[in-house]
Amino acid sequence: MRTTERNEEITKYLVFMRQAAIEQDTLNTPYENELNNIVAAKEPSYREVLLCIIVQMLLNPSLNASKDWYEFNPRGIYDNGPVKQFLLENGIPHTKSGPLNISKAANINMAWAERRRSPEIANQVFTISSYLETHNSFEEIQTIGISLIKKLLNEAVRVQNLTIEVPPSEDPVFLVYICMQLINNAPDAGNTPQKIAAMLLKSYHISLHTGVTVTGENDRASVTSTTSKKPGDINEEGPGIIYKVYEITVKPFDLNRIIDSYDCITKYNAECIAPIHEIIVLCRPEDCPRLDNLGYSNFYFGRFTYQDVIYYYWNIYEWIVSMLQRMPIEGRLLFFTNLSGYISDINTSEIVKIEWQKIFT
Repeated sequence: MRTTERNEEITKYLVFMRQAAIEQDTLNTPYENELNNIVAAKEPSYREVLLCIIVQMLLNPSLNASKDWYEFNPRGIYDNGPVKQFLLENGIPHTKSGPLNISKAANINMAWAERRRSPEIANQVFTISSYLETHNSFEEIQTIGISLIKKLLNEAVRVQNLTIEVPPSEDPVFLVYICMQLINNAPDAGNTPQKIAAMLLKSYHISLHTGVTVTGENDRASVTSTTSKKPGDINEEGPGIIYKVYEITVKPFDLNRIIDSYDCITKYNAECIAPIHEIIVLCRPEDCPRLDNLGYSNFYFGRFTYQDVIYYYWNIYEWIVSMLQRMPIEGRLLFFTNLSGYISDINTSEIVKIEWQKIFT
């Protein structure tokens, strides 16, 4: 079957199961508890794996994820295909490339489940997949698919209900308070401070028409510089050149992280015209290593020199205050609009949404 034909068939099955899920009040499958657990799990990747298994088995019930997961073509049907598109269109939180990342080039079996960060959830995915393989029944595959999609639609509604309408603000004092509350109470594994820093830089340059481009806003903190092929979390760039590189953290930026960072910078410098020899680290006081040159204010903690690169450690909170005070009113409004949009995004962490609610209620 050609790729376009396969994707069209999968889309038809997804649409059919969605309609059936809406029309049926109750569903009775052998694995209702397991499906509830999978959908409620912290990592959406598990439910994405199961959905990929279901739709491919509807095309070919003889497929066997426990023996040949890549026969399911997870990249083709998820990353660039109809499964992720279906989740997006229905407001269901989803990952960028969850099925591939969570499977780690392994088949979906007991050994795979035991190595996962949430082995109990992974084992439930394997249990349902194994059941479908054993029974080899189109009707049962579809029934479990309908039940899974009904739960995913309910999850979409639940997440949407976390979104609140708030009036825009240009007050720099209040905006600092928002940023500090989000960073302190909902850091989201470093994603929150990275997003805030990128949005501040972007809003600053846009409002002042500097022509500087800010990159890194759309990357998650878990994306390494090696993976993304960029020298830091956030860059200020011009045509063919990087002006400034920022590392954003609320975890220790110690020697191990400096070495990892330096490796990425070395690779970048080997291929660029203008090499990088300075990095700005935005962090808290407790995130600094033993600095070889101490700072002289609450804003600047000091620096650490590693071979031919200097790491300057700046106080992330003071930096936020400075950025908001420096930018014009339209820049602060743009920052608030972008931040509010990020909070409302279906894929933003629930803990961040809840903290946002607390700030405004």
